[in-house]
Amino acid sequence: MSLVYRASWADAGDDRPGIDPCRRVFEQWALEGTGATAVEGEEMQFDRPDGRGCRTVRVADVSAEGLGDTDGVTAAWEGSVADESTDAPRTVWVTTVRVALTGSDTHICVENHVETEDVTRRVSVGRPRVVDGLVAACARPRLGNSLVRLDTVDVNADGIELLVTFLEDEARSLPVIVVSGVDDEVRAAGLARIADRITTRARGIATVVVLDADATRAFRDRLDTLAVWDGAIRVYAPGAPLAPSQAYRHRYYTSMLLESRESAVVDRILYAAATMSTRRPLHQVFTVFERQSSQRPTPLTPEAMGGGLVHLDQELELEELREELDSVHVQLNQAKGHLDRLRLALAERQIHTLFWETEFDPGDSVPDVVDDVDGAILAARAYLTDWLEIHDDAERELVGINTGAQAGVWGNTTWSGFRALAAYAEARSTGFTGRFWEWCDQGHPLAWPATTKKLSMTESESVRTNRKWAAARHLPVSTDVDPSGRVFMWAHLKIAEGGGDLAPRVYFYDDTRGETGKVHVGFVGPHHLMPNTRS
Repeated sequence: MSLVYRASWADAGDDRPGIDPCRRVFEQWALEGTGATAVEGEEMQFDRPDGRGCRTVRVADVSAEGLGDTDGVTAAWEGSVADESTDAPRTVWVTTVRVALTGSDTHICVENHVETEDVTRRVSVGRPRVVDGLVAACARPRLGNSLVRLDTVDVNADGIELLVTFLEDEARSLPVIVVSGVDDEVRAAGLARIADRITTRARGIATVVVLDADATRAFRDRLDTLAVWDGAIRVYAPGAPLAPSQAYRHRYYTSMLLESRESAVVDRILYAAATMSTRRPLHQVFTVFERQSSQRPTPLTPEAMGGGLVHLDQELELEELREELDSVHVQLNQAKGHLDRLRLALAERQIHTLFWETEFDPGDSVPDVVDDVDGAILAARAYLTDWLEIHDDAERELVGINTGAQAGVWGNTTWSGFRALAAYAEARSTGFTGRFWEWCDQGHPLAWPATTKKLSMTESESVRTNRKWAAARHLPVSTDVDPSGRVFMWAHLKIAEGGGDLAPRVYFYDDTRGETGKVHVGFVGPHHLMPNTRS
């Protein structure tokens, strides 16, 4: 199952809630007014009153053996809800609530997982409603030095210095979503509604701040290009410095995008915050639940064993990953050889100090690494726009890609691909006459692997002549390239061979011989959205 949401916090002091109040909040939400009571260690199933499928509820205390001496935990409790749709395709949402007590603290964690037979389904990320009651039951819920809030924070001009200090705090634990203000009353009312919508869905994983018009001007005076203005929204990531070189990590959503595609942009904002929340390691007290799980016997049912076909698929995917790892090692060794030859050449010319002076990223140039595919797109839009253009509608269904175990690997591989495409376009402007494949095959430092496993400059005839498959590749592009705003894009980067249907693909159009002189990206998303003979 994919983890799409995780919120955790602690409440300290004599008025902390403890386990019983948390369990009451959970049962009131989970049992939906049925009047039933969950029985310890037993599953309770019922059809949901709203007709939205079947619900399974389970609660359990962690045993004394499970507690052991784990970081001073004196008691622990877990409740879970599995909601399964009755209509095809089958989709299951699992919400888990965990509570652990130490001497003076109540630690709470809420996680949301999803599994669906419809792999193209767009997953809408947001807090389970039980989060509202659990946060409200706490006197002062905190994650690190960040207060976990239920409400939106309104800031006027007098509060800007305090806001900036909070954003600059390297120990800040939660992302801060800042909604800028405008002088127009109608637009301001619309922004307030959007802010409330984001606040509701982001509870537990982000703080939402709304600036009025005067505060927005003061904020821009204070932070310049790192601020947010004119009805736009910015997500300030925790742990990322407020520096111009790190601006791409603080994701910016323009007012034009909000006004034209509000729901999609709100989803993207929530998705960015949720991605950060799912990667954050949990407090060590929650390891008691792993110990408890390990003590439960696992029945050897056919479903648990997976079956021979599934096992074969996994073996094939594992073999693909091994081959990809071998390829990465070859590229790495080639890069090391190139660097060593460069070092020797510089030493012969008595300018070898230049090699060491350029070893590390100075922080004011194109970044070496990114966090995920979303980060690669943001970095490309921040640093590569002279030679590479990623259409606003290019991102497709990235939630699974950015929250999966390989999010960082896929993100940095995508970033390498974007840098290769931009470097190629720049080379075209200075006299290179070949295509992208030939440029990569010459072994430039930023080149993409020129192999059929990593790069395809066209699609098979069966794909190009199949109306449905070809239509999937009729992708958005700048009207400077085609007045219709769409062209067929056959060339694509294969970000990963392993990873199944979720493996990312980047489809691009080479206009380096055309009006723009750029490479245009019209699709970044999972492989399954590009059907072919193997789909």
